[in-house]
Amino acid sequence: MVQTKEERAKYQREYHQNNKDKLAEKKREYRQNNKDKIAESNRLYNQNNKDKLAEMNKIYAQTPACKKAWTMSSWRKRGVINVNDEMYNHYIATTRCECCLKEFSSSRDRCLDHDHETGEFRWVICQACNNKDSWKKKINTLQAV
Repeated sequence: MVQTKEERAKYQREYHQNNKDKLAEKKREYRQNNKDKIAESNRLYNQNNKDKLAEMNKIYAQTPACKKAWTMSSWRKRGVINVNDEMYNHYIATTRCECCLKEFSSSRDRCLDHDHETGEFRWVICQACNNKDSWKKKINTLQAV
């Protein structure tokens, strides 16, 4: 049976769509059985393309996607739980300290405050409020009302 390129491409798309789980399992199995081969291939690629990879990383590091990923990753490392896009968007959109209402002078002045015991996000505050405990009195006052 002779197929045109379009017919073959359509068949392959349908096959991949209908057999996602089977193909994913085959990939997992291949990676599991060929870890050393894959690692060596990656090592050689990285070694032969150092300049290209460095340039790509340099460009990617300037993108909002990279900055977002780095920020959210650092929150997770610090023990914040349930880190998500909504939390990040709130953090970026906040222009004033949610405690003292002082406007942030720079992005480095903004801190994501969280409970160190539970890991729950509390609010976005300035470094000054983050370094002192006076904001805890405000929380207690607000909860009492």
